[in-house]
Amino acid sequence: MIQFLYQYVNKGSLRTLSFILAIVLTLAFLFNFNLFSTQLRTVNPFLILFILWGVVCAWIHGIGFKINRTFWQVIFFPYFGYLGFLVAIVVHYS
Repeated sequence: MIQFLYQYVNKGSLRTLSFILAIVLTLAFLFNFNLFSTQLRTVNPFLILFILWGVVCAWIHGIGFKINRTFWQVIFFPYFGYLGFLVAIVVHYS
């Protein structure tokens, strides 16, 4: 099942989009580190983990790492990472 879903994600344009998104999100963390650290200090730690997990999924997918094990493909599936990242951002800022 996950192999079937990975065929839809393994497109060059989606990898480029993931790579650009990973660069933008990483730069947002690096350049606004004080702002992020003060705002995220009081937040639920699981939200921070979801944000970081989404960024890591974007980097893994954007760079083009080929994951062989099904377990790790599920953990780092790009759409799950993006969904977790977006949910964490929406919950934090709403």
